[in-house]
Amino acid sequence: MVDPQRAPLLSKAAWLRTTDLVAALTAGGPSALRASSTLPGWDRLTVVCHLRYGASASRRMTTEALNGRRTSFYPGGRSNQRAGTLVPSAGERPADVVASLVEESDQLQNAWAPLSARQWQTAIQEPAENPDLGRSTIALLALLRLTEVEIHGSDLDLGLSDWSDVFVANALPVRLGWVATRRSNHRPIARGVQGSWLLRAIDGPCWLVSVHGDRVASEPAEPNTPADAVIEGTGRDLLALLLGRPPRRALSMRGDTRLAGAFSEAFPGP
Repeated sequence: MVDPQRAPLLSKAAWLRTTDLVAALTAGGPSALRASSTLPGWDRLTVVCHLRYGASASRRMTTEALNGRRTSFYPGGRSNQRAGTLVPSAGERPADVVASLVEESDQLQNAWAPLSARQWQTAIQEPAENPDLGRSTIALLALLRLTEVEIHGSDLDLGLSDWSDVFVANALPVRLGWVATRRSNHRPIARGVQGSWLLRAIDGPCWLVSVHGDRVASEPAEPNTPADAVIEGTGRDLLALLLGRPPRRALSMRGDTRLAGAFSEAFPGP
């Protein structure tokens, strides 16, 4: 989970990243919103709609959790609701979507700014019939929001600065810890890919990930821990691997290189 003491830093970083991407979109003029993003099938407007919904959903979930109510990112169910959140509302112009993203982002930051450390630790209780995020807290919502705006800011292909150190330092250990419990994240998994991987960040943590039958494990490890395959790179590039995004520099792969190259088949990004 996320240290509640760091949650204000994460929420502020998410708000600032949103400000940067909105400025870049605005500078590009109306045509910039209709240009393709780097995500297959998504133009920039689709990304902006998604980010707008995420801000709105995060604020609603915060309010409901603080009031002791069960809450979900997609109250209507992911399969039923998600598609409608990726397009403008009826009669809404692309510029209106951007303005709405700014408003929703500001309102989210205003909702998060006064929270105490104890409030940041408030558990998110999902309806039993509509699970999506799994076990989480409001502090984790802040990290997930930062994740959205960092990676989708890059997906917009607007020349924004690379992922922040704050994002990488906080997201990498959380994503590594989730490997075992969140293997299924709405993408097909190659269950025939079996073995162990040592993920070594040259500037950060080292984790051992393994799949043997139905048993999946992920735990902190020493740099010399035995594994079938070793994948090494910066923390930023290992995080990109976990998030299904291209690294800035090629990752080093040793041992069973075929197995190393198949890591994303066993653990596809979100």
